Amino acid sequence: MKAKRIIDIGFGKRTLYELLKSTKISSRHQYGLAQLEDRYTIFHVSLEHQGIVGTFKNNLKVLGNYDVIFMSYLYLSPLMLLSLLRVFGLYRRRKLIVVSHITLVAGHNSFKKLCNRLIYSTCNKVLFHSQKNLEESINKGLIRPEQAEFLYWGDDLEYIDTHIHPSQAEYFLSTGREQRDFSLLVSAFSKTNAKLELYTNKINSNNNYGYLSKLQELSPNIKIVFVEKDMETIQFLAEKSAECMCIVIPLLQTEIHYCVGLTSIVEAMAMGKPVICSRNPYSPIDIEKEGIGLVVDDEVSWIKAINWMKTHPVERHQMGIRARKLAEQKFNINKCSKQLDRLFNQ
Repeated sequence: MKAKRIIDIGFGKRTLYELLKSTKISSRHQYGLAQLEDRYTIFHVSLEHQGIVGTFKNNLKVLGNYDVIFMSYLYLSPLMLLSLLRVFGLYRRRKLIVVSHITLVAGHNSFKKLCNRLIYSTCNKVLFHSQKNLEESINKGLIRPEQAEFLYWGDDLEYIDTHIHPSQAEYFLSTGREQRDFSLLVSAFSKTNAKLELYTNKINSNNNYGYLSKLQELSPNIKIVFVEKDMETIQFLAEKSAECMCIVIPLLQTEIHYCVGLTSIVEAMAMGKPVICSRNPYSPIDIEKEGIGLVVDDEVSWIKAINWMKTHPVERHQMGIRARKLAEQKFNINKCSKQLDRLFNQ
C-alpha cells in the first residue's frame, strides 16, 4: 500500500527539520512526525514571509499533491484558497489537521470574521494544547465539538535518556523566553539565600528583557546571562535543566490567555525536575494536583515556595519522580506521535 503523503507546513519548517537531522536536539518541535517517518512520506515545507506575493505562494504550496496537511501552529492566511475550494466540493478528500496554541479568534471586522469562520469550518481536526482554549473556542461557536481534540504533547524522552544526564546541583533555573516576569522572579530570589541562574535572550518577539542588565548586581545569589537562539544554546540549557534542583517559571499575569510556560514544564518533567510556576488556568497540567511542583501568585508566595523547595530535599526528589512518571504516561512525543497517526488514518 502506498504511503500517505503528509505536508508539514509552517514558518521555518524545513530549517528546523534539517537542524534536527544534523544535530542532537529534542524532536519535540516536530510534534511526533520524526517518529512517523517510516510510515509516511513527509514533506517539511516552509512558508514565505513576503507580503501579498508570499501569501499567494503559501496558498499554492498547500494545494500540492498531499493526503494530509498538518500545521503545528495554525496560520490562517495560507489556508484561504484551500478553504474556498473545499466549500465548492474540491480537495475534500484531503485532511486538514492543525494545532491552535490559543483560543480561536473570531476576527475584528465582518470580512475577517467571515474568512476565519470559513477556514475553521473546513478543518478536519483542530488540536489544542489547552483544554480551556479548546472549550472557549467551542463556546464561541467557532468550531464544532467533534472538530476539537486535546493534544498530548511533550518532550522526547528517548533523546533525554540517551543524550542528557540528570544530576543534582544546588541552584534554581529559569530558561524561559516568552512572556516572563523576570523582575518579580529576581526580586523574590533577592530576598532569599537560594541560588538562581537565569538564561534568556535579550529580545524575544514583543518581550524586551534588557532591563535585566540593571538587575544583575542586585544580589550575589543571582546569575543572569543573555544567550543567543542557536543549537549550542539549546543543548547547553538542556544540560542545565538536567543539573538544577528546580525549574522556575515566572509568567506575566497580563499575558495569561494560553498555555504559556508549557515547554518549560514538559522539559522539566522529562528531566525529572520539580517546578515552581505562576498560576495559569490555561495550563494542561495541574502542577499541584499532580504533585510535581508549586503554584505561586505573587512575590510573597514566590519567596515561600523557593524556601520550601530548598529546605525539603526529600519531598523535592519525590516531586521529580512523579513528574517523570507523568511524562512517561501522558506528556511525551511518542504519545503525541500515536495521536497524530490515528488522526491521519481516521
